[in-house]
Amino acid sequence: MIRVIACDLDGTLFTDDAMVSRRSGRLLHTLWQQGLVIVLATGRSWRTALKAQLDLGITGPIIAHNGAYVFDTASEQEWHRRPVAMADARSILAFADQQEIMMRCYLGYRQPVLFNRFTRSHRRHWLRPEDQWVDQLAKHLPIEPIEIFFYGSEEVTWFLHRFGRIGAGYELSVFPHGHIQEANICAPGVDKVEGLAAVTGQLGLRREDVLAIGDGPNDVLMLDWAGLSVAVATGVSEAKARADYVTSNPNLEPVEDGILWALEHDRQGRHGA
Repeated sequence: MIRVIACDLDGTLFTDDAMVSRRSGRLLHTLWQQGLVIVLATGRSWRTALKAQLDLGITGPIIAHNGAYVFDTASEQEWHRRPVAMADARSILAFADQQEIMMRCYLGYRQPVLFNRFTRSHRRHWLRPEDQWVDQLAKHLPIEPIEIFFYGSEEVTWFLHRFGRIGAGYELSVFPHGHIQEANICAPGVDKVEGLAAVTGQLGLRREDVLAIGDGPNDVLMLDWAGLSVAVATGVSEAKARADYVTSNPNLEPVEDGILWALEHDRQGRHGA
């Protein structure tokens, strides 16, 4: 029986302009009111996931930073945290200061987002209330960060030349956006399954109770792990190969299509049993 719906954001619940799809959002809110646990599972930061949750009008667990971090907005509790090792974080930030690369460190829910420097563009367009600049952040980083984020073109090449893609206490993921590349540094091997296992463990549930919906490479293991899984038709081929259902109804939004299929599948399975 489906008791948890774990839903990816980009390419899945989000529209092209990074907003929650309207009909799918209403359906998720209704199911949450009926008692299902709705979990947003994303590679993005906790604050992006929190904004999406607020847009849905729900509370509960959120899986962010690709599974490295789980927090529950209903209880205001952290349920899981696997950060970048402090020694690696400090080395990376010291290197960033030498190369004049702006890096942001996510510490966790309700904590400030720390920067080693602010660019003029960030000050003008992107500065948020929780953003804080810390002089010599490499020395004064208070706790191990869940994620270190930076972007650029040459900057990623510099980082790879100095550190490589993976080390004992970190792993780099790169997402191209035209001539700019976004880079996420998290603990090595983090995955959304790690976050989902933490959620089901806290709730006393099983993987068989989970419906997972996603589209990207970082959703593949989650789709394979969950009791039922849905891949978005526009997603990567590996995700579609692992899913129990690939969205196909042109008259429905992908998440809406997947949930309606899964609920009917679940109902028929219980009646058949």
